[in-house]
Amino acid sequence: MVVMKKSTLSMADVLQEYDQLREGHVTAAAFWDVVVLTTSDAAQQQVYELAINNKLKLKELPTSARYHVIHDPPGAKIGSGGSTMYTLSKLIEVEPQWKTQKILLMHAGGSSQRLPSASVLGKAFTTIPIGNRIYTMFDVKLALLMPFAEKLPPGVFICCPDTFETFTFGNNTDWNFEKRRGFLALAHPSPMEIGTGHGVFVLSDRNSKLDTEVLTCSKVLQKPTKRMMRDEGAVLHPSEIPDSFRMSAATSQEWVFTDSNYFFDHSISHKLLQFFEENKPITGEICAYGDFLQPLGSEADDAYINNCKNIMTMSPGLLTIRRKVYDMLKGNPLNVIALKQSKFYHIGTLKEYIENFCSNDELREELGLSRFCYSAFASPSSTRVPHSFGEGASVLHSLITSTCSFSPCSVVEYCKFTADVTIQANCVISNCEYTGNGSCRPLLIPENTFMQTVPVFSPSGEPMYVTLVFGINDDMKAKVSSLPNVSSISYFDRSLTSVLKQPFTDLTDLFGHGNPYSLWHAKLFPLSANAQSSFLTALSSLHDLIAPSKRGLSANASSSRVMTPGCSNNCITHLSNGSGPHLCKASAEPNTDGRNTPYKSTSNGSTNGSIVDVVSLNGSTNGGHDSTNGKLAAHNTCANHVVAVNGNGKVHPVLYSIADVIKYKDAKSMIDGRNELSVRIKDALLPDISK
Repeated sequence: MVVMKKSTLSMADVLQEYDQLREGHVTAAAFWDVVVLTTSDAAQQQVYELAINNKLKLKELPTSARYHVIHDPPGAKIGSGGSTMYTLSKLIEVEPQWKTQKILLMHAGGSSQRLPSASVLGKAFTTIPIGNRIYTMFDVKLALLMPFAEKLPPGVFICCPDTFETFTFGNNTDWNFEKRRGFLALAHPSPMEIGTGHGVFVLSDRNSKLDTEVLTCSKVLQKPTKRMMRDEGAVLHPSEIPDSFRMSAATSQEWVFTDSNYFFDHSISHKLLQFFEENKPITGEICAYGDFLQPLGSEADDAYINNCKNIMTMSPGLLTIRRKVYDMLKGNPLNVIALKQSKFYHIGTLKEYIENFCSNDELREELGLSRFCYSAFASPSSTRVPHSFGEGASVLHSLITSTCSFSPCSVVEYCKFTADVTIQANCVISNCEYTGNGSCRPLLIPENTFMQTVPVFSPSGEPMYVTLVFGINDDMKAKVSSLPNVSSISYFDRSLTSVLKQPFTDLTDLFGHGNPYSLWHAKLFPLSANAQSSFLTALSSLHDLIAPSKRGLSANASSSRVMTPGCSNNCITHLSNGSGPHLCKASAEPNTDGRNTPYKSTSNGSTNGSIVDVVSLNGSTNGGHDSTNGKLAAHNTCANHVVAVNGNGKVHPVLYSIADVIKYKDAKSMIDGRNELSVRIKDALLPDISK
């Protein structure tokens, strides 16, 4: 058994230990007995189970633990606290020895609206640019928490996959929790400004000479004001601020200890299970942080129960159930591990994703992040980094040509670019494919762009592709209450209504029946027969949208022209300033990914005439009502795209929103495609470039 006892324990050491564990060289005592991921619903559960089974098959997870995925019950949202209790009630049905087990419970549900690159496979399985083996947020979280698994008794450790906590125990590695009971939380020194958005601990008997110590917490403040932190005595003395923070420009600020993950022993598990049995079904959103931690400590009070400013949805009986949770947990002790040499990172938005992987030198140093991670050049003769590889770019698990150009602050993951592609700054490009089709001109992806190609099914089960295109600054969660206000929704810094080509669609068709009026539900993206045509169509529409007068301009005017093609047949251009939709009249491009796509062209280039059972703009199947004349529309396909032809011969593309993409995703094909790409990369792998 390998035991981590180094006083100068680094995150690189922890990751190395995790790799050994994945390879079976470390015994089960160094890891969790059971790992549980929660999901929002049964569909997300199936995706997570696919991903976990795939990682186990590829020996990318420790086999000493047992893995479970448990979805929240259908109906009203119950919050992370309700999910914790519900999950424990399901877990004990399949883990009869749970009372003696160390259990890691990771709340990983949600649609990741602020990080849409994680929406299909889930934020837990977002790839991290570490080393020459696949690391996901799930892996990094498992690795970074290994030192705590060694020191904790049987119980439940609560965490989320979209945060990283880096640390060293420094001059005190002998702490333990074996003789204590109740709750134990991790605490990190943070500027007071950070504290206003997190839980803040009021601690006593602190020893400024120890880098790590277990302290008693008298009270937890949830998203407090600065004045409240001062009044409650949560502000640290200047001598308690670590030397590493003293060197930063933020030392003039006041500092506090903020929360992240926490643990409770099985005496608390018993209480939560009993509470759930007595109060099920849970009908309100109970927070595993605000409602579980605020009742703890000698100075806790119930004033927070009626403070609803941080509650997303007020449901009948919520205040009553919060009161019951308080009565159940009040008086229980809360101990805190003050990790004075630690940092907290959140990767929950596209901006944070770019910043942490491209320009956060501290995180790069601590975790050993790579600029060019498990990627290779398509040509075996290529032996160098792309000539225009931006210093701040990050390429993960991609196969590219050596003449691709990536600007700083661009992230490229799981892409196959065997022809020239120029990516401007501040972009996230995921799962996209371009092989060039014989053209020598590079493609240009404009700055501040998110693109991801996703294998999907039509509602009738036909395999297709959709490429999502959004601005990095677009707000997916913003919604309006009525159709007249849709113009206030922003898409690439433009009013959403201004980018639609009328009368191609109307606003009712845009969102579908019964859906919220938001960018998340806007049906903007056509279905295509293969990944490349999907990517090219999306990129062409994007160029039409943001710079119609600059089509064909060179990324570098002195060297080469930039091609911005859509479908080679121009069958779909659904945004304004385009040529408008009309039927495709050329043969399909080859489908190179192994998915069987039934849409074929005849030798003369016309469509095959079959009626395809897909959704129309209003979401119906087997034909839908045309928004202009009320006649039924038949659904056909061009060689590359699915289109709907109404009774007057007008053509409408079949469009999905990102919500539709999540509903109709083909997660297995996405995982299989990434596995196949990894095999190709392995065959041509160059030394990893990490500096």
